[in-house]
Amino acid sequence: MTPSFARVFRLARLVHPSRRIAIAALSLLGAAVYAGCGSGAQDPPPAVGPSPLRRLSNGEYLNALHDLFPSLNPALPDLPADIPVAGFENAAEGQQPSDVRISRYETIANLYADAATADTNAVRTATGCADWSTPTHATSCSAQFIAQTGARLFRRPLTSDERDRYTLKFQSWQSAVDFEGAVRLTLSAMLQSPQFLYRAEPVARTQPPGATLPVEPYAMASRLSFFLWESVPDDVLLQAAARNELATEEQLREQAARMLADGRAKRVLWDFHRQWLGLDRVLLDEHLIRTPQVDPGWTALSQISASTETRLFVQNIMEQSGSLRDILTSRRAWVNGEMARLYGIPAPTNPDAWTEVTLPENERAGLVTRISFLAGYSHRGATSPPVRGNGIQLRFLCELPISPPAGVDLSQPTAAPGQGPQTNRMLFEARTKPGFCQNCHAGLNGFGFGLENYNAAGHYHTMENGLRIDATGALHGTDVDGPFNGGVALSEALSRSRVVHDCATQEMLRYALGRAATDDEKSTLATLSKNFMDSQGNVRALLTDIVASPSFRLRKVEEN
Repeated sequence: MTPSFARVFRLARLVHPSRRIAIAALSLLGAAVYAGCGSGAQDPPPAVGPSPLRRLSNGEYLNALHDLFPSLNPALPDLPADIPVAGFENAAEGQQPSDVRISRYETIANLYADAATADTNAVRTATGCADWSTPTHATSCSAQFIAQTGARLFRRPLTSDERDRYTLKFQSWQSAVDFEGAVRLTLSAMLQSPQFLYRAEPVARTQPPGATLPVEPYAMASRLSFFLWESVPDDVLLQAAARNELATEEQLREQAARMLADGRAKRVLWDFHRQWLGLDRVLLDEHLIRTPQVDPGWTALSQISASTETRLFVQNIMEQSGSLRDILTSRRAWVNGEMARLYGIPAPTNPDAWTEVTLPENERAGLVTRISFLAGYSHRGATSPPVRGNGIQLRFLCELPISPPAGVDLSQPTAAPGQGPQTNRMLFEARTKPGFCQNCHAGLNGFGFGLENYNAAGHYHTMENGLRIDATGALHGTDVDGPFNGGVALSEALSRSRVVHDCATQEMLRYALGRAATDDEKSTLATLSKNFMDSQGNVRALLTDIVASPSFRLRKVEEN
């Protein structure tokens, strides 16, 4: 009978006293060199930015485990939240390690190793061996297991030093426990290693600092897979890397087309929009409650349903037309009973099922008019036109907010005693009327007032306190500036804007690289933006163009 992981680990400490694999020793990654990498740069090379060492984000890490071990589903502890930078969870500058994270990695590695070696048949599956009963068979099987498993987890062949090191560890663990225990401990060690948890992109030591050269083939396989699938490369990518077939623009475009046709591409198509536009803000604790005046029926189910509806909308639009315009203007929706209530439409026959519907033409159009965006950029008891306006400027226009002057009243405005009925818009107009406020609020209110037909729960209404709501607004800071009336008209204007397409391009490139584009990459960004606008906002075409761009294909050699 195979011993439990806890017993195996206690025994293994006799020969491996360190409790944790030293995943914090990241300097080893910077010194890693693969044979044959760094095969010369273009002349003259395009300007590219840095290639920072990147840890797998929580989503990438969990996707990788799922794809590597599809038959295993152990109950896992929560990981510490990724620290978003500019809204993105995969930004290299926010990926500092912590003791809690390292401890959780150890726990999760042990759980997967335990599940993968639960009995003799499981060990046969994990190793690909039928027999290890003799010393000869055991040696052959361990060598096969280390080479094959290491290559899948590290996303490249192991170096000779790595093979030797894991072989020595395996032998010592086998002596202390048994063969199955050694498989378990070796798998756990690999799952905790920096080579699995981080994405190293080595260059040959002979390359001078500042040189620009193609990304090493196996590192390119990882760039492609973690960008387009948010997970590990498949065998096709790894085999292409082995043949050095991930170098030219044509080769990369072919791989991108193949990968975007795979179901795993849904991950990036949703996760990018979720993070770029803050579509999961509705799940924050502050949105667990809505006051009875706003929506007496609002619960945690409302939050979850709003988020799910938006995910289904984005994924289905991306799977079909795949255009930014449709993301901003389509009235198609997938609703359950709760979402039908919030949208004020008839409930589906099965209120627990998600059913495709078309939302009312004069009320809804795309993401800006969906519950997740409207409620996520509101307060519990009222809307805030400046908050919604800031959401539009920051997310769709890439315009950073300006902090209000010190001492300014930021509370929700209310009507003075005896003032008579007032709409929310009227209160904010009075609050932000001074000239020094208008420097910012002309733009913020211009967007936000156009969404006042939607209350803090996203319900559509035309009257407030017995007064008709004025939902006229004005776009500022775009190439389609001017007046509009209501959320549908605002969405239509944003869908035509080059500024919005430029912003989407800038943010998608940031998502792909784990960093912002540098000044040296302005020409690359301009080309990508022009192509995206010319393609009428084809998101898959943008993804493919990014894969083929110099910033993705090449890397700069940096000082050690």
